[in-house]
Amino acid sequence: MAAFAFNPTSNSPEPIVREPIKRAALEAAITVAVKLSNPSCEPFVGVLVERVARNLSGEANWAVKGVKFGKSEREQCNSALTVIIERLRREFEIAD
Repeated sequence: MAAFAFNPTSNSPEPIVREPIKRAALEAAITVAVKLSNPSCEPFVGVLVERVARNLSGEANWAVKGVKFGKSEREQCNSALTVIIERLRREFEIAD
C-alpha cells in the first residue's frame, strides 16, 4: 500500500505518493546509485537503512543509519549520497 501525505511546501492539494520497498532493496538501490555516480565511488561498500517513526505526515518512514565508504573518496561519495537520499526519500517508504 502506498503512503499518502500532503506536501506542506506545495500550494497544491496533491498527495505525496511513496512506493513501498523492502529495506534490503532500498539499501541496494542506494549503493548502486552511489557507485555509478562517480568512478571514485566504485569502491563504495553500502548503507544501512532503518525504519523511523514519522514526525510529520509528509516525511518518509526511513533514514540512513550508517554508511560504509570502503576505499572510496568520501567527499565525492557523500555529495552523491546526499542527492540520492533526498530523491529516494520522496519516492519510497519501507514496507517491511
